[in-house]
Amino acid sequence: MHNVTPSLMDILVFRLSLLKPLIFLELFFETDATSQKMLTMLSDLTRSLNELREEFRAIRNTSSNESVDAGVLPLDLPLHNIEELNNAEAALQSQEANTAMVRRFALIGGTTLEVQVRRVMAYAITNKLASVLNWAGKKTKDQTKQKRAFKETALCRCIFDGLTQQLGANSMSEFVFAQAVQKWLRYAPDRLGGAGRTSSVPIPE
Repeated sequence: MHNVTPSLMDILVFRLSLLKPLIFLELFFETDATSQKMLTMLSDLTRSLNELREEFRAIRNTSSNESVDAGVLPLDLPLHNIEELNNAEAALQSQEANTAMVRRFALIGGTTLEVQVRRVMAYAITNKLASVLNWAGKKTKDQTKQKRAFKETALCRCIFDGLTQQLGANSMSEFVFAQAVQKWLRYAPDRLGGAGRTSSVPIPE
């Protein structure tokens, strides 16, 4: 037999063949980690799309019912100032008007309770009016202005009754409702573009 001296190329090919399993394993683990990140992102995206779909459905359902109630609503919403709020309060002393507004607020949906409260509040009052209200009627932090207590208004009771009518009497406590309304009212000046509190937390719409 003839002695065959392997060439340099043969040696390189042989050594590369030994490295292939190691390269495969490294690529496998890198690909696996990337796949996990992609699956997580896909899951988050799917959840966000489902929430948007539900909110769009709620908006569409609300819009489809507006033509039915628009002609009989006792209030022209949203309210823009204290004078309009006072007029609304006077109108809501009528049981018929009160019932009509409760029924109207019950039509407004949302993907979560907080989203639903935000949508009802934005439908009922503008940010300009919300800026001079707070839940309990306390003074501002600098003690220069006395805000009106939203919790004592007939409009507030109509909104709460409308939400509980839609969700069920035991589905939302007054405390949970108050927390959501407080949060929405608190950020009204910021939504107007004023010099509000600096925070990385998204401002509720």
